[in-house]
Amino acid sequence: MLSFPAVHTLTGCLLDLEASADQLGWGCPPFLLLIQDQPSPSTPSSRTRQVTAVQVPVNPARVGRYRAGLPDLLLDLAAALSADRPAGRPTLAACVDLNLIGDRVSDLTPGLRLLTWAVCYEDVLVESDELHEIRRVDAVDADSRGYQITRLRGEPHPVVFIDEQPGEHEPPTRPGLDRLVEATSRPRPPSATTR
Repeated sequence: MLSFPAVHTLTGCLLDLEASADQLGWGCPPFLLLIQDQPSPSTPSSRTRQVTAVQVPVNPARVGRYRAGLPDLLLDLAAALSADRPAGRPTLAACVDLNLIGDRVSDLTPGLRLLTWAVCYEDVLVESDELHEIRRVDAVDADSRGYQITRLRGEPHPVVFIDEQPGEHEPPTRPGLDRLVEATSRPRPPSATTR
């Protein structure tokens, strides 16, 4: 279970990600974000953890080879990581850096754990017969908690929604993010109290 401070830190990381994308302006390609943490090497307390975020660019021209775009790409990536053979998927390899992802998810650093997978992308929102450009950051954490950060073009601040229970109004990226979390989560070693 992620603690409240961990969820707070994770939300801050996702907001920083969206703010960085906003500084780059509109028309940027989508990217994946893998966030992990591990015991901090600089403190003797095992409770202090260090967060690491790895940004993986997505080739937008190649994502078009997937029928449903990003949602299908995420499902294919999860399937490849589950099978532990991502290199044999040329369409996937043309979209994302599989070596970078493989290195991060197979890292054997003691205490390293997955916090979340996220995807940042631009979309179109249809509202009252009008089209609006919107930037989205969709994420799922190791406890299956969903995060949605959205910013309409021209808005000064994003809107944050944290969903404790998956529901019927999920973003189309949710199934792929769920499967990525499943495919890359390590079983936690038993604690001294559960042995």
